[in-house]
Amino acid sequence: MSGPYKLTGRETSYMPQLTIVILQYRPDAGALRRTLAALAMQDTRDFAVVLGDDGSPQDYFAESRAYLAAHGITDVQTAKLMPNGGTVKNMQNALRAVTTRWVLTLSPGDFLYDSETLRWWIGRLQADAPRVAFGRQAYFAPGSDPHPVPGETPFDRTPYDPAHYDARTVRRNLLLYDDGISGAGLVYERALLQTAMDTMAGRVRLAEDFSLRMFAVQGIQITRYDRLTVWYEYGGGVSTDARARERMLGEWRAMLALLREKFPRDLTVRLAYEYYFNDRRKSRLVRGLVGRLIVPQSAPFKKAQRAWTPPTNGDITILRAICAFAEKETQTP
Repeated sequence: MSGPYKLTGRETSYMPQLTIVILQYRPDAGALRRTLAALAMQDTRDFAVVLGDDGSPQDYFAESRAYLAAHGITDVQTAKLMPNGGTVKNMQNALRAVTTRWVLTLSPGDFLYDSETLRWWIGRLQADAPRVAFGRQAYFAPGSDPHPVPGETPFDRTPYDPAHYDARTVRRNLLLYDDGISGAGLVYERALLQTAMDTMAGRVRLAEDFSLRMFAVQGIQITRYDRLTVWYEYGGGVSTDARARERMLGEWRAMLALLREKFPRDLTVRLAYEYYFNDRRKSRLVRGLVGRLIVPQSAPFKKAQRAWTPPTNGDITILRAICAFAEKETQTP
């Protein structure tokens, strides 16, 4: 893991292709600092940054700008959403400040995997031009002793192989089998994501990454890469505790209602709608039949999914180097 980037004369003028969009709501200063520190440690400055805040009393915009500027990152925009409107509207608002073709999305506490991550992403974007893409995540537990923990999404990575992409299985896994992909570190074409947020705003509040499920219905390829690209702070987000998971089920139902309106003839959408709204049926017998017929829990996929132990990804020395770099900085957000 290399140290802080040194600005050279060759990189004082450029047209970046990638913007890092950091979405925040009432951000923890330490978590935000780690996210920014990982940007400061990148071995390229060929990127822009947009900080999107969702109506927080303290947005740390001035402090974040100063911190990034001190490390040679000056292409930084801010977007303040008032009043608080949720993650989807926050993303919608932040994207209006983006001028690059692609965006990579993060939240405070999640950060780029190592110092070469953005250079690697830029190379892949130039070579492959994916519309939507994801790498591998390294889940970690924060605190005084940060360390990798088991975790990875999706369970079934096979259908996303760009050499053998299986659109039908991707749609089934995302809509019926709830085999989602973490939103941390996802890369999108800006225009594609902007259209999705415009469609979802007012219907879905928090789950901006449900846009992937709409892309699957639309037949847009979601490209998988096998490089570790992001550290994901497990346990700190809107979807990693029991109460929040219940809230996210409500978000998914709202998304399904939207998909049913937009794609009324899509069989997978119709089946997913019937399955996830099944508890509204009065007959227990009918509920049981619908559940077993649409997503049989005895299916090999569901059995394997329940029995799966996620891998523990990531090099602890890289994780601790980023955290230590963030801690030693005197100009803190």
